[in-house]
Amino acid sequence: MDAHQDRREFKFLLPREKFSAVRAAVEEHLEHDRGNADGYRILSEYFDSDGRDSYWEKIFGLPNRRRIRTRVYGTPGSGRDLTRFIEIKHKLDGLTVKRRVPAEGEELDAFLRGEFPALSDDEGDRVRAELRDLLNQPPKSPVVRIQYHRFAYDSGVDGTLRVTFDTEVRCAFSYEPLLSDDAEPHLPLLEPGWAIMEVKTIGPVPYWFRSLLGRYGIAPRGFSKYAVALERYEFPSSEKPKPHESGEPVP
Repeated sequence: MDAHQDRREFKFLLPREKFSAVRAAVEEHLEHDRGNADGYRILSEYFDSDGRDSYWEKIFGLPNRRRIRTRVYGTPGSGRDLTRFIEIKHKLDGLTVKRRVPAEGEELDAFLRGEFPALSDDEGDRVRAELRDLLNQPPKSPVVRIQYHRFAYDSGVDGTLRVTFDTEVRCAFSYEPLLSDDAEPHLPLLEPGWAIMEVKTIGPVPYWFRSLLGRYGIAPRGFSKYAVALERYEFPSSEKPKPHESGEPVP
């Protein structure tokens, strides 16, 4: 599936007793993404303002919202090169699209320190202009690092369905350089053995997948890794910052 296409996303929280069976059922219909049968690591840094504007936009369910994050794909020591991106995730009226540009390791670390990357092609120029706008209105910086192991299944480049399972989801509120041997986040976001299943689809969800949901009695539910990390570790529910303490209020 083309990550730049508009698509709908649905999330499901799978308890330990259902995860393996549901994943095996998906495997009967979809191929491993890029042949990664063992899955791969994803390491992300999420950006927000001091007043946590991005968090509150998620909580209030604003139909048009954008979020900045960096992503590093790949498992250190696996023999495969790590792939790094700077991304803008844009949700508009239920559709999701990602705009992203590749970055080298030093370039990504510089971006996390507040320096803009040297993106010279046309697409890079457009993303860079959007990043500058988002980073400054109001000012945003890295807030939390989230890491997990992903098993991904895809219907191919011209396909319309992608299903992923995120396991061992952990976070950390530290900002060391994103090196291949950096300390792994250690604060858990899921119960042991649980997984987040995410479905990305262009058009209707196939009948076989709808049948699978009914067979295992699972229903979509919202689960934002970023929001859960903040709520569980950055502030207790009784001490949440007020909405939009900094920046312009949301109408």
